[in-house]
Amino acid sequence: MKLLKRCTAIAAGLAAAVTMASPAAAQTKWDLYAFTGVTHPITMRFKMFADEVKAATGGKLEILVRPAGELPFKATELVKTTSSGQVQLASAYQGFVSGEVPIASIASLPFLVRNAVELEKVYPIIAKYVDPAFAKRGVKVLYWHTWPEQNIFGKGTPIKTIADFAGRKIRSTDGKQAEMLKQLGASSVSLTTAEVPVAMERGVAEGFLTAAFNVTAAKWYEFTTWAWMGDVHIGGPDYLIMNIAAYDKLPADVKAKLDETANTFGPKMRAMNLGDEKGAIEDLRTKHKVEIYTPPKEVVDELTTKMKPYWESWAKQQGKETEDLLKEMRAALGK
Repeated sequence: MKLLKRCTAIAAGLAAAVTMASPAAAQTKWDLYAFTGVTHPITMRFKMFADEVKAATGGKLEILVRPAGELPFKATELVKTTSSGQVQLASAYQGFVSGEVPIASIASLPFLVRNAVELEKVYPIIAKYVDPAFAKRGVKVLYWHTWPEQNIFGKGTPIKTIADFAGRKIRSTDGKQAEMLKQLGASSVSLTTAEVPVAMERGVAEGFLTAAFNVTAAKWYEFTTWAWMGDVHIGGPDYLIMNIAAYDKLPADVKAKLDETANTFGPKMRAMNLGDEKGAIEDLRTKHKVEIYTPPKEVVDELTTKMKPYWESWAKQQGKETEDLLKEMRAALGK
């Protein structure tokens, strides 16, 4: 009898040990590639998301955020990197994916989608066309966020008029920004985020397109003396893309919690990013003595009219689906 009780106790102990060990055994770890630095607010917000996912799944899914420089991948190759499973998640900014999935970058057409309100309005239209394009490459959008309005910052003689663009060397994040600069008489320098400081220091570029939020977060104010705030386009979508095969392998309960967390975190991240912009502009103006210039409405209208033929030619080059998407977006925006 004593032996039986002892065996029963041992069996119960082993069962408890297995039960305690099972969460660790079932844990899945994913890598999330961020093209921003370790202390950048965007990176920190991805870490917030990772923490929320870990809590929601009871530790069954752990997302490891990999800031710029930690992994040997380029920000312009993240669709391929994610599709191949080298990472399971990646921050795919619309300008950086323009070479891999051109239709996903349509909102970076200059003066088409100029602010977050317009982007929220047309994102369902964008998703209708972009989601299938991503799916063909083995990835899907887990959630999306946006950077604030993209403007032009630089050093030296400030840009104030359209004529002031002539001869300037300005960093762009994709070909559509480059075409705008070309039409204004400037030359474009294609650089990822990490390459900008060195390029500015060496004179390879004398200006760059980004948001004030990023100028302060990345400490680019150290080489910025002026800003041209024409709201060239909104800085999104920035898609958090996910490897579909990795997603399909998750247990049903983990999938559900991941989706639920993403659905609530996307809008929250958008609000945090946009909320930072106003304060960043004021910091640049007062703390860092950056000269802020906002062009009058008639100048923006002139530039918009100037770019419309390019919107159409770019869309035509991409194919009928992109042409259809552009038509739907223009109708929704009244442009």
